[in-house]
Amino acid sequence: MGRCDFPLKFTEKFGQLRLSVRILLLILILLIGLSAVCFAYLNAKLNRIGFADNSTADTDFGTGFSTLKELNVLLLGTDERSEGGGLGDFDSALQDYSRADACMLLHLDFTEHSAQLVSLERSIGVPVEGAPGGEDWLTHAFAYGGAEAMLQAVSNLLDVEVKRYVRVNVGSAAELIDAIGGVDIELTGIEASALNGEIRSNATTRSRVTPGLNHLDGFDAIAYARQRFIDSDFERVQRQRNVLQAAIDQTKSLHLGQLDDLLDTALPLVQTNFTRNEAMALLYRAPGFLGVRLGQMTMPIEGMYGIKPTDDGRTMLMPDPEEAHRILIEFFAGDFDPETYTASDEVQNRVWQNQKQAYYEWSLAHPQTIDSGEAPVTDEEETNEEESEEEAYQRELERRANANSD
Repeated sequence: MGRCDFPLKFTEKFGQLRLSVRILLLILILLIGLSAVCFAYLNAKLNRIGFADNSTADTDFGTGFSTLKELNVLLLGTDERSEGGGLGDFDSALQDYSRADACMLLHLDFTEHSAQLVSLERSIGVPVEGAPGGEDWLTHAFAYGGAEAMLQAVSNLLDVEVKRYVRVNVGSAAELIDAIGGVDIELTGIEASALNGEIRSNATTRSRVTPGLNHLDGFDAIAYARQRFIDSDFERVQRQRNVLQAAIDQTKSLHLGQLDDLLDTALPLVQTNFTRNEAMALLYRAPGFLGVRLGQMTMPIEGMYGIKPTDDGRTMLMPDPEEAHRILIEFFAGDFDPETYTASDEVQNRVWQNQKQAYYEWSLAHPQTIDSGEAPVTDEEETNEEESEEEAYQRELERRANANSD
């Protein structure tokens, strides 16, 4: 090797290093450019969302929102129809003082990319400022104080942190389902009969359906989700979750162009109190949940709630607050199966005591007429009479619950 070889080899290596640096810089420039394009794309999408007025305030989640491990979001479906309006009278425009016809609590686990969905029965009794007697159905809380009243009611009811909501209405939900090409729903015989108008029904489909698997457009899917005359509101909220899961399943087959079209359709129909920065972080993290299988349950569960009457003849459900919180936390962690739940004797006793207290307060507000001409009753007769009144009261509550599941 001659002495002149060293400068030559050094020059070659230096040239190679310079080439590697140039390639690295080019990659960085491309990444920065792609990030800028991605940011501009997402920012353009965010401009379509209806951010609530209070969403301009500083976020409670701070700058660490993009690193959150879990999040609770209240999903609200509101009813904007005029009194007596039918399914075809829904308007996609959001209005104040409407009723939250659907109320679900969504729990997102960003580490496991899992999601749990809890339907909250609409006739749960909650404190509502401005309502007669200071309480009303959960579904009516929206009419008194909007989404913020719903957030407060659900947070207090379940003793969990719920600061953010996403709201659509029934009309816009139908548009969203149409945007993904409809949904596949398995119908029972009685559901199909109700949707075809063959038996008493509060909503019928435009297209005839049959028992078994049916592909439903937005209008027909919402008609299915709103069925309540054939069973009870507990089954209705299950149908609402079925539609949501079917919609999630449908998104798995969408290509990028269709997903882009879906965002263009969906985002203008949404109202939320997420901030823009939070929504941006959510959009970045959303692909991890495409096609997710929802863990599902309805609150309350049989055995852990009582019932009480209202002055206007309706019935409110009274979940045991301690048990409701315990169940929810275990369900979010994947450690609770609602199908195998049996309320403990302790829980059932608390429920019964609370119901007796509610009966006592109700009876004071609705005193019975006493015939003073009758002979005094003995202690044993009085005890039997009280038990008979409580049994009659219980039967009346159950009758009202069945009759007022609207």
